[in-house]
Amino acid sequence: MKRLALLLSASAFLAGCPALEGLPQSEVPRTGHEAAVVFPGGPAMESDSSDDTAVPESYKGLRTKPLDWAPRRISSYADTLAPGVVVYWVPDSSLPLASVEFLWPEGRLALGPRDDAAASMLGTLLRRGGTAALTPAQVDDTLEFLAAHVSVSVGMVRSSASASGLSRDLPYLIGLLGDMLVEPRFDTARLSTAVAERVQDIEHRADTPAQTVSLASDRLSYGPSAWTRLSDSADFLALRRADLERARAGRFSPSKVWISVAGRYEKASTRKQILSLLERLREGASRPAVARLDSLAPIPSLPPRGTWIYDIPASQTQIRMGARFVRRDHPDYYPLVLASEVLGQGFGSRLVDRVRSDEGLAYHVGSFVGSDYDRPAMLGVGLQTKSQSTGRAVKLVMEEIARLRDSGFRAGELDRVRKSLRNGVPTLFDSPEATADLILQSAAWGRRDDHFATYLRALDTIPDSTVLRVYRKWFVPDSLRIVVSGPAAQLQQPFPDGSPALTTYGPVHVWTLDSLTKE
Repeated sequence: MKRLALLLSASAFLAGCPALEGLPQSEVPRTGHEAAVVFPGGPAMESDSSDDTAVPESYKGLRTKPLDWAPRRISSYADTLAPGVVVYWVPDSSLPLASVEFLWPEGRLALGPRDDAAASMLGTLLRRGGTAALTPAQVDDTLEFLAAHVSVSVGMVRSSASASGLSRDLPYLIGLLGDMLVEPRFDTARLSTAVAERVQDIEHRADTPAQTVSLASDRLSYGPSAWTRLSDSADFLALRRADLERARAGRFSPSKVWISVAGRYEKASTRKQILSLLERLREGASRPAVARLDSLAPIPSLPPRGTWIYDIPASQTQIRMGARFVRRDHPDYYPLVLASEVLGQGFGSRLVDRVRSDEGLAYHVGSFVGSDYDRPAMLGVGLQTKSQSTGRAVKLVMEEIARLRDSGFRAGELDRVRKSLRNGVPTLFDSPEATADLILQSAAWGRRDDHFATYLRALDTIPDSTVLRVYRKWFVPDSLRIVVSGPAAQLQQPFPDGSPALTTYGPVHVWTLDSLTKE
């Protein structure tokens, strides 16, 4: 209904807009009771024209029709242009908007420090550094005038490029995106600005407990590896245009790419333009070595159980307690997601009720089960609390993990989380852009064609006994490594409330930023 309200408001405004004069009738948004919001993969939701418009006295009097929705297969969106090149079409005519996204399987893992710095800056300079035909300022002004967005990103595992705006501007935006990828200007002034911004980010990456607990827990989880290497300012200050050209060469391959197009578009002409862009990439392609996920060394094993304190002056501590888990496609993943919802996901969960509501020790506390297709994930608990209550907070978390292990689930707990998770699935498809992004990522991760139907079926059919068995297997208090970001001197002293010292959970190690920058 939110999208319907937006549509009606936009239509009322656009109806008198001179820019719409002369457009084909199919391009003019519908108004009034003719409007319909079409959710990809689901039924149309027509505007309600019934006479029953009375506002109920209480929200309890609101009545809604059951949602008749079933997820589509991933392949139902697919259009194979060539071996290794697939476009996923997500049409939606409710608004005059369209977007396109390209996703490549090369990231920047396994590169040396200088090459990693160049690759991490590449997306920024492709977008902000201008093209052969347009200066950086002209690109910015054009996109601002069109109310459009273009971005390029080189992530750790994959690279992406996308454009979005009004439907009538999509052909121009695809062409501009191609110019950025094939004929970048790499303006030196913009390069200097981007480097200065990145150096500032590096200098302030360890300013708060929230930042440092993340850095420290990543290093503990995945060791000194490509996954956790921290950039050095010197690598960025040394960057030149030649480094960016080397990072770009061979990266955006026309032979292996996933593509999505969403919104209101003309399919035949858009398909033709995508093929033209891929041909431009092919003509300019060279094939230096590009780091791929399968070239990485194995992730090291976790160190023995203990507590790692990142020493930072603060009155609050950030705590992360974790253990190594599995990849998302492991059969234990779905049962443990259900168990984690009961343990520590939102109000009504065990940890929130005990640590936050009953004891008042934390504003945020929650359990997590990592969803990762590219490496073994982590599971555990995260929370924040006052420095002096750190010991008690950790003790209560350990008690609640053990209590669920020993006594099992209470009546209705699993039914509640099954329903909550099930009801959340359709919202993943609540816009054409969200649908396209989800389908594109699913293809890149290699999800099975009926992934979303399989997920819904798993939520309903996994026995309670299996959920408890898997929980007992993985959420083992004695296997959790503890990372605390806070004042080390205070945290190594006995706690004033008599709570167990952190040495209860194994040897205590003190880290600083220097500890994390060592290879």
